[in-house]
Amino acid sequence: MKKILVFFMILFSIAFSKEYVITKYIENRPVISVEYNGPKQVKTILDMDLKVLDHFNINETAPYKFIFTYNKQTKTLEVDYVKNAKTILIKKYHSNSYAFFPFLVHRAIYDINEYFKLPSAKFLIRKVIYSVLVAPKEANIYLADYTLSYKKRLIAGGLNIFPKWADEKQTTIYFTKYERLPVLYKFNIYTGKLQKILSSQGMLIVSDVKDNKLLLTLAPNGSPDVYLFDTKTKKLTQITHYKGIDVNGKFWGNNIIFISDRYGNPYVFQKDLSTGAVSRVLYQGKNQVGVDAFNDKLVISTRESSNAFKPNTFNLFLVNANDDSLKRLTMNGQNMFPNFSVDGNSIMFIKRVNFLSKIGIIRLEENKVFYYPLRKTLQSFDW
Repeated sequence: MKKILVFFMILFSIAFSKEYVITKYIENRPVISVEYNGPKQVKTILDMDLKVLDHFNINETAPYKFIFTYNKQTKTLEVDYVKNAKTILIKKYHSNSYAFFPFLVHRAIYDINEYFKLPSAKFLIRKVIYSVLVAPKEANIYLADYTLSYKKRLIAGGLNIFPKWADEKQTTIYFTKYERLPVLYKFNIYTGKLQKILSSQGMLIVSDVKDNKLLLTLAPNGSPDVYLFDTKTKKLTQITHYKGIDVNGKFWGNNIIFISDRYGNPYVFQKDLSTGAVSRVLYQGKNQVGVDAFNDKLVISTRESSNAFKPNTFNLFLVNANDDSLKRLTMNGQNMFPNFSVDGNSIMFIKRVNFLSKIGIIRLEENKVFYYPLRKTLQSFDW
């Protein structure tokens, strides 16, 4: 168990640096103009969405104009679609709380993106769930938008960690709560219903969700392995069998990818579920401490330095299984826990400044990186 703790301490040793992203750039962006009336806070989010999305050229003389009006009293955002000085469409967005306005703006920009049939912008409207360490042996779980401008505490009291969305509609989450034993719960963010799923000795973490199948990291006998759990049949199947460390399983087509120290240092491996064959995925770097999958792509966090007395460099790499291509996404610094967006066009990851955290977002097609800071230590997240 001491070896396991050291391994996870390495995973959480993170610092700050500047990124350079090597990707493609979107061409032929629509030219629009934007007009806004309302509180400055709402305007800030509007400007941020347009900048992060980067699907439009802004020009005051454009034939398309979008007029945003936010009424703080009614908590309503109205967007007028204007073409050649004629209003062709009006959309209204309403919330029960002023604090929820970031989601209204995100949805409005998403809808404009859909109107022009541009590449997916689903990352704008996804909710983020994350755990923050607030005291020794105490962590709370929060709901936020992708900019972390909206924050709502969902779960408090005790050590509540490793939240994971349980469904595509983002109505329920899984999370681990450390009681006498670690316990996996399912929680409805709207109704507050809490359901106990299972408990185990050692550690218990949900690393991936696919329909009614969960990939878990369990250590009932001291050494962690990857398990498959069926929430309908309650069947638990051990996927990896190794006396060292096998963690962070992810679904990847007919394979399961995971991180293992079976070569001494942690690296990303894949296991073919039909043949049982296990093979290493990437040979770049000193070790690999984070991985996520989307269709044929993997994003992997890799250590590239061996510093004894200063922070090491961890960079993100994009792997494509179709052509075995490898793209470096960051050039320096320490970048961990990459997580693809639901459309695969963006990657969210964690960066820490001393003991503080930042969420970073890489826009793969737009060649840009954005950061959103937290005042406290971010333990884990999902979006």
